[in-house]
Amino acid sequence: MIWPFLYCEMINRRILYYLIVSGWMILTSSCQPSNSQTTFDSEIVKQEVEAQIWAFHTADTSMNAEAMIDLLWPEYTMLADGKRISYDDVSQGSAQFMSNLTLFHTEWTDLEIIPVSADAALSSFIFKDSIINKSGELTRQQGPNTFLWQRRNGEWKLLYGDADHYPLD
Repeated sequence: MIWPFLYCEMINRRILYYLIVSGWMILTSSCQPSNSQTTFDSEIVKQEVEAQIWAFHTADTSMNAEAMIDLLWPEYTMLADGKRISYDDVSQGSAQFMSNLTLFHTEWTDLEIIPVSADAALSSFIFKDSIINKSGELTRQQGPNTFLWQRRNGEWKLLYGDADHYPLD
């Protein structure tokens, strides 16, 4: 009477093995990007994003808050010096901040752009800012900056940013 029990146990193990393997295959295949997501020209993404990065740099150095805000998606958020900032915070704060300046000089070095897909890329760089406000006070800061760029309907804008400011002097 032990043989039917062993036979059932063998069948149950095969079914269990089949279910595990099938489940694993379904799970891993569903996690894989489709061909449309994996086939893109990373060099084109890098060129397009780099153009937007320098447009952002120009907006900063010309103290044009409106041009800078135009490079952000409405869902934009940022982690700046450990504080979460929303799109509204950035749009209101940037206009106020820039209207109080007489000079905004920034140098961006060590630029790296990492294409994630045809419609997303990460960029990072090190900034060195020299800012003079209308009172004549000079502030010099440096730090890392990371941006997440997203393309919608052919237009690249920022979805997320992260920056830390440290005294330069």
